[in-house]
Amino acid sequence: MGGIAVLRLSALGDVTLVVPLIHELIKKDPSSEVVWVTTLPTRELLGPLKGCRYLIIEKVQGIGSLWRNWKLLRKETFDQLIVAQASFSAHIISCLIKAGRKIGFDRRRGRDLHAFFIDESITYKNEHFVDAYLTLGQLSGLPLTSKPDWSIAFNHLDRAWAKSYRSEGSKLVALHPHASKLERRWTQSGYAAIIRKLLDHGCKVLILGGSGEVELSLNEDLASLNQNSLINLTGKLSLSQWASLLSEVDLLIAPDTGAVHIANALSTRVVGLYAVANPELTGPYDAMDDCVNIFPAVAEKYSPKNANDFHHRFHKCNVMEQIEPGIVWDKIAMILELSR
Repeated sequence: MGGIAVLRLSALGDVTLVVPLIHELIKKDPSSEVVWVTTLPTRELLGPLKGCRYLIIEKVQGIGSLWRNWKLLRKETFDQLIVAQASFSAHIISCLIKAGRKIGFDRRRGRDLHAFFIDESITYKNEHFVDAYLTLGQLSGLPLTSKPDWSIAFNHLDRAWAKSYRSEGSKLVALHPHASKLERRWTQSGYAAIIRKLLDHGCKVLILGGSGEVELSLNEDLASLNQNSLINLTGKLSLSQWASLLSEVDLLIAPDTGAVHIANALSTRVVGLYAVANPELTGPYDAMDDCVNIFPAVAEKYSPKNANDFHHRFHKCNVMEQIEPGIVWDKIAMILELSR
């Protein structure tokens, strides 16, 4: 069949970061179909992408799912496969895809024996994930691009529904307190302090999150501290509704989690909270000025020898506790033009 395929399964933040690569591949040759091998949540979140065909596979959870994926993928052959994910699950799927070239990451970024599943790799750089994905595209023949473009995605959102959450004269602010890993989550007391200040300044506050037990519990606790004063939508939204609200709010406050990348792709300002990982790698692309970033200070304190390591992460140090609510509020107040 020929053409080019991209392999990137969800997580939702990561698939959002891949959209500029998909856009550039389509733009390079609009007459040739780009195929994205991914899982169903990707399509539900991003919506239809003109010029791109989703090839939806099952999450690998055993022999049965592997067999069904093989029956689907054996019908496809590509000139090139961009393996835009370094994980065992993606590597298993890559083995089921026939392609003339398989392009992937360098050894530093290529975890889980990534190098054994590709033919060619990009050169290591200190760069954001968005730029790394675009570099994969350049190895496949893309020209350099001046600015990543997300305009092909999120065109299915219900923006009128999202606007219904607005109240006249009030700023609409969303908090997404939870992260996929507990070490990246800020303190409950910190979030509570910020919520109180937002409510005191007349803002309308939404709490967003998924349906996981820990996330539901955290967000319910935050909501219970401010009963009848905010709206807790945790676990109540579809992926498209979630993205619709992130497109409408005036500001998102969140730690290192996928909501940051979705909001940023939708041109919503984000106060991201960073201590565990370097936001130059994982933060909202080209929007670091709005973030609270204590990663450099944490690096100097806990691991000076790794202070200049772009990809270093701090596990089990409780470093998020060192982010002070006053610093976070200063960022929020500046963006929303509220009193300090």
